[in-house]
Amino acid sequence: MLSAKQIEIFYEVYRHASMTAAAESLNISQPSISKTLRVIEKNLNFKLFLRQGKKLIPTHEADDLFQHASVVHSQLKSFNAIANTYKTRSIDYINIGTTPSLAESIIPVIIKKYNEVNPEVKFNLINLNSIDLIEDRYKPDIDLTICFNSKNQPSSRSTVLKEGKHSLVSPIAFNIADEVYIDDIKHYPSVEITNLLSFYEESSITNYLKNQSIVMNTIVKTDSYSSALSIVTDGMAVSILDDNSIKKADLKKVKISKILDKKFRYRISAIKKDIVRYECNEFFNYLCEQKL
Repeated sequence: MLSAKQIEIFYEVYRHASMTAAAESLNISQPSISKTLRVIEKNLNFKLFLRQGKKLIPTHEADDLFQHASVVHSQLKSFNAIANTYKTRSIDYINIGTTPSLAESIIPVIIKKYNEVNPEVKFNLINLNSIDLIEDRYKPDIDLTICFNSKNQPSSRSTVLKEGKHSLVSPIAFNIADEVYIDDIKHYPSVEITNLLSFYEESSITNYLKNQSIVMNTIVKTDSYSSALSIVTDGMAVSILDDNSIKKADLKKVKISKILDKKFRYRISAIKKDIVRYECNEFFNYLCEQKL
C-alpha cells in the first residue's frame, strides 16, 4: 500500500515529531514532506498525527505502525550498507559473510593462523545477522559464510568449525546459583537475544519458553551477543549466551551458571559455493581441517 519512500518519510516524521526536522534529516523540502504525509493518510484512510502547537502528536495507529516502520528502516539501512560493501568489494580479497560476534572472536584467530603460512591472502569481513547470512550467502559478493547453525544447501559445501552450548550470564550482585532452572530466574530483568539462528537446534529458546509457559522479565531486546554481554556486565540484567561469547566476559563482574532445563546447543559452520576462486577453495579446505 505504501512505498518504501513513504514509509521512510513517516518514520522520520514520527521520530522527530516535526516535518521540518524530518525534511532536514532526509534532505528534502518541508512542503514535500507535508504533501507526502497527506497522501499517506489519504491512502490509509485514517490520521497519523494530530497537531498540538508546533508539535505533531502521533495517533494510536501511528504508534503501532512505527514499530513496523522501524523494521523497514533498519532493513533499508542494511540494504544500503550491503550495497556499499558490494561496491567496494575487490576480487583481491576473500569476502567472508559473518556475524559481528564471530568477527570479534573466532574469525580473527582463524585468519591469523592462516596468514602465518599464507601471508599474501587478504580478507574482507561482511557483517550481517545470522538469518540474513543464510538468505544472502549465494550472492556473488560473499565468497564464504561463517555463521551459526546453517543448513547445507544444494550447490554448496559446509564444515562444522565448532559446537557448544548456552549458559546463563548474570551480574555478580544478583548472587544467582551455579546451576539454575530458567523458571527460577524468570523474575530477574533479562536481555533477550533476537533474530539469531544460534538459538536453534530442535527448537529455539523462545519456543521452549513458550511451550513451558515461562514468561521472562525482558527489559532489553538485541540481536547482538556482544551488546547483551555489555548490558549484563553493567549490572542491569541476566542473559542466555553462547559459550563462545562468554569467553569475553569479565568474571569479576559477571557469573556463569549452568542451565538445567536442557542443553541449548549451537554449532558454527563455514559454507561456500561450489564454484569460487582458487584462493577461496584453499581457505575452505583449510577450514575443513580446523576444530576450534
